[in-house]
Amino acid sequence: MKLLILLLPALFLTANGCLRIFGKTATCACKTLKMDKSNIEENEVKDNALYDMILRTAMKAPEMLIDDCSVHVYCEGRTELYIFDTDKGAKTGVSALNASCDPYQQKWQLDLGNGIEQYKELKAVCVFKGTEHKCLTTNPTTILFAYSNDLDYIEVEDMYTWFEGPITYNEEDKYYEMAIARFDTKTKEDIAFFQNITLLENYQSAHDHMNKLKVDPSLSFDSSETGSDVLDMLERYIDSGNPLVCGSRAVILMKRSPNEVEISKIVRKIRQYHIELIFAVEDPSSGGLHPETLYNLAAKTNGFCSFSSELIWAIATLPQITNPYIHYSLNVKVSGTGTMVLPSITLKKRMTLVFYLAVQSTATTTSFQNFTIRYVNTNEFSNSYGRIREDHLKPGSYDGYETSLNSFRTVYFLLNAEASTYDMNLEYGYSMEDTILFRLTSNEPINDWMPFQD
Repeated sequence: MKLLILLLPALFLTANGCLRIFGKTATCACKTLKMDKSNIEENEVKDNALYDMILRTAMKAPEMLIDDCSVHVYCEGRTELYIFDTDKGAKTGVSALNASCDPYQQKWQLDLGNGIEQYKELKAVCVFKGTEHKCLTTNPTTILFAYSNDLDYIEVEDMYTWFEGPITYNEEDKYYEMAIARFDTKTKEDIAFFQNITLLENYQSAHDHMNKLKVDPSLSFDSSETGSDVLDMLERYIDSGNPLVCGSRAVILMKRSPNEVEISKIVRKIRQYHIELIFAVEDPSSGGLHPETLYNLAAKTNGFCSFSSELIWAIATLPQITNPYIHYSLNVKVSGTGTMVLPSITLKKRMTLVFYLAVQSTATTTSFQNFTIRYVNTNEFSNSYGRIREDHLKPGSYDGYETSLNSFRTVYFLLNAEASTYDMNLEYGYSMEDTILFRLTSNEPINDWMPFQD
């Protein structure tokens, strides 16, 4: 009898709080956890470099299908699966894996290519490819919509809803996130990020947030001599720690000009993160001293800057989100009357390139008089486009062009162009030295970022 009593404890064993009885089928109770930004920090894997790296990436929760003692974990879209235990982790290199639960040890059994491994707890997270390091041209990224508190909110909302159609029918998978920033306020405000399942859902959530903010005249700067804090807003956006900032497109509605002229620090940051600056500037300014700073910043970062008495025409001449890839970016200094040969462009496949041009001084002087750009390809197909100053005196849409005070856009430049090399030259007339910005964009991905010009 005493022997039987001594043997009884050996017949009952526990594992992680789960009772296990020999002679009966054990219950699978292996632990799983889906991780994303909302819970990854509270599930820290200490002293693990992979976990520390993941914290700086763009991520979302995986899907898990659990069936008795097995689990199928998978990531959707352009993401790949990372898994962690309480004391280790692994980059799987794939978007999905299967694991089985050992009901007697209550541990997951899985094979990552080096034999069976055991995980006490299977914590899984999906990481957007490329966000572990510096971004590539095709990596997922953000659309920042930022606006000055000096603007009329009706105009701001009109500009925001102008993007709804392109976002609704956008077939590109480049943009995953929306961000909203209101600037030119006495107290600096946080930048809000929205990342849901689809870009349209992000856009709608961001719209709801913006409708709560609107504009608040009581928060505006008291003096017209105070410059815009748009450069500070951009720096805070970059320093937000959000990995989807890299490669983002920043659409910025301006009313007040900066007072800064020295911009080398912010230029370095924008170049490092390859942020495409798109400035729509309402003229005249509500304050500040140097509207040309915006143009210079766009010129040095492959961006674009458009001035107009009506924001809608400034926006209309700016690069569109449906053509997110810059295939040609050139800044040209001109003075007087002359002709110059421009760098050629080689298309490796048939595509459409949309042409954008901005002239620096039109919003403030009468320097710009005329220009004509001509091209001919290796098959001797040629065409030309020209503008004169009178075309910009009244912003609007004319003959296939969208025109503001200093810029224009046309979709008829290299429309459905054949694969070839296109040689280009420029004829121009200016009364004083000026800088012209040429940009060609497409919905066709490009492998490398365009070089910058000082």
